[in-house]
Amino acid sequence: MNEFRRRILKCIDKGLNHLGEVVKQVIYWHLEYSFNLKRDKIPDKPEEFMRGLESMYGTGAKVIEGIIVSEIVNEFGIEGEVEDLIEAIGKVKKGHRLSRG
Repeated sequence: MNEFRRRILKCIDKGLNHLGEVVKQVIYWHLEYSFNLKRDKIPDKPEEFMRGLESMYGTGAKVIEGIIVSEIVNEFGIEGEVEDLIEAIGKVKKGHRLSRG
């Protein structure tokens, strides 16, 4: 797993840790068994991740998303407004590509 993916997943873990370790593990289990989305694939499929959260938490998923986005913004030093997880990961990926030339 490359550094970019590791850092994104670290941010997602930190965000979900606000809910507690057991809840975080339940979310990952639900994503894998109901959406066929393994944890390590979340950086590639943020839309699917959000669908999974919304299936569990309804509109409350936006609160969880906001926490995760804050973690990503802080970890990667993203400047400016970031609306959602998809945009945050997109900005990080764009910056990652630019920094690699």
